[in-house]
Amino acid sequence: MQRIYPTSLTPEQYVQQDYHKQVKAPENCPNCGAAHTLEALCYYHRYVTWLTAVLIISVRRFLCRKCLVSVSCLPAFAQPYRAINTATVAAGFSGQTRTREVQHWGTAIASYWQRFEDHLPVLLRQVGNAFGPVPLQPKARDFWRQLLEHCGGLANATGQLVHQFHTCLFGTYRCHQRRQLQAA
Repeated sequence: MQRIYPTSLTPEQYVQQDYHKQVKAPENCPNCGAAHTLEALCYYHRYVTWLTAVLIISVRRFLCRKCLVSVSCLPAFAQPYRAINTATVAAGFSGQTRTREVQHWGTAIASYWQRFEDHLPVLLRQVGNAFGPVPLQPKARDFWRQLLEHCGGLANATGQLVHQFHTCLFGTYRCHQRRQLQAA
């Protein structure tokens, strides 16, 4: 499973400070709900952008001793399965096309927007009116504004989508789903 880990660090600060070594296990397993059962497992590496550079970050993983599900703690500056950092995606989606980062990553951001538009019908079926009333013929641009207004930013929105609805803006991925518990 994946949890979005809140942090005020930039991707560059996260790497420079080896912050992945300081990430604490969630108190409860997001799969089975058991308290204090997650123990350090390993790290995995992934790409994330910072300004116009690409960094490799380490993402902390834990293993639940009860249900044996691994849980990764993705920093909030990273989007699930996307390399462009959260702030740059949000700027691009909000039309801030004059920033250096948005111009540099513009093609990728445009493909992210297309993926968001394609996923929107499924996403809206999953979240319903949780972020406010949804019109009969919703448009991606309107839902994007509504989501930001309700959540205060893309990092918080991603956290809510992953933790409450087991999805994200771009798809419903296996790492966001609970696994069936085996009968004892």
